[in-house]
Amino acid sequence: TLARLAEITAKPKPTYQIDGQLVAWGDYHAQLQRIVDWCNEKLYGEMPLEERSQGYS
Repeated sequence: TLARLAEITAKPKPTYQIDGQLVAWGDYHAQLQRIVDWCNEKLYGEMPLEERSQGYS
């Protein structure tokens, strides 16, 4: 998803229609970004990823 999002951002394409089907790259980009945002939200909700501890001997 991240690679595809980067590709679409770097080389955007126009919206077009072929055989009655609409291909809206802007909408596709927005959908991918929502997926990334959702994943980030879930990851940040699991914070902290590291926990500080100290050992004694």
